[in-house]
Amino acid sequence: MKILVISDTHGEMPLDIRNTGHDAVMHAGDIGDAAFFGSLKAAAGERDFYAVYGNTDFVLSGWLPESVSAEIGGMKFFLVHNLTAPHRILPENQSAIAAAKAEIVVSGHTHTPLAEERDGRIFINPGSLGKAGLTGRRSFAEADIEGAGEVEVKIFDIDSKEIFVSKRFNKINGLFREIQK
Repeated sequence: MKILVISDTHGEMPLDIRNTGHDAVMHAGDIGDAAFFGSLKAAAGERDFYAVYGNTDFVLSGWLPESVSAEIGGMKFFLVHNLTAPHRILPENQSAIAAAKAEIVVSGHTHTPLAEERDGRIFINPGSLGKAGLTGRRSFAEADIEGAGEVEVKIFDIDSKEIFVSKRFNKINGLFREIQK
């Protein structure tokens, strides 16, 4: 199962999500206005669509949750816009991640792409798709669930079409570990 992971579009969508071939779409907040959100949801079509509001989504805060816990492709996800304060996961998110028994944690907010394993969980931040993030790139991620315990995460630069992060994770004794290539 392939999941398109986007964040921080801020009302701009340089990716046509109608024909990407993904089975589900996740948006980790800072979406844009209500009209943009409606067009984004319509473009996702019949696919599962998960979204949370971000710190700039004032108009969407009554429509969208602050976080989402969901099982997708047999994996437990936790989706939130602002996961961290400097150098630590916010306590309320730490509690929600534990309660959801999340295996994959998706966030946005920092505009910094990330795919890594921490404490047996996979953490994904797709970076900023709408505006160049702190890395100078506009980016999105893809999480490919390949069976009961394998996940591949790729992060793409939307402008160059380059994959600049590619990591594989394997579940061993109930915990994910990165597989070195």
